[in-house]
Amino acid sequence: MANNTDNNSPTPKSGKKPLAGRRILLAEDEGLIALELERMLVDFGCEVVGPVAGVEGVLKKAERGGFDGAVLDVNLRGRQIFEILPRLQSQGLKFIITSGYDDVTLFPPPFRAAPRLPKPFDENELLRVCERVFASPASGSNLTLGARA
Repeated sequence: MANNTDNNSPTPKSGKKPLAGRRILLAEDEGLIALELERMLVDFGCEVVGPVAGVEGVLKKAERGGFDGAVLDVNLRGRQIFEILPRLQSQGLKFIITSGYDDVTLFPPPFRAAPRLPKPFDENELLRVCERVFASPASGSNLTLGARA
């Protein structure tokens, strides 16, 4: 794992991990991207579950519960995550959608305001969005956060 002692690190100088103890489900089917995302989330203090590479795997893990949130790639092995987002929302799971496409019109209208991050990831932006989504009190909906969290 990377050490966050350099000046480019998004972790505060106090050494406190901003998302310490948050349990995050990671869904990403590209191995190198998954490893990098996992490293970043661990550096932020998260406990990462996954990566999960398929939509069904996300559902199985999410149904078991115990997560503070999820980072979900929009396309997992050819299936879009949008088909299961209503179920995740009904469980109260906060999520961030990641995508290689930053064009919101490619998302179904009900999910255009969901927190999202374009690939490639900027570590500071990932931290900012994760803090906003996962460190905030439960709101019951991701869609109250605006077009880009």
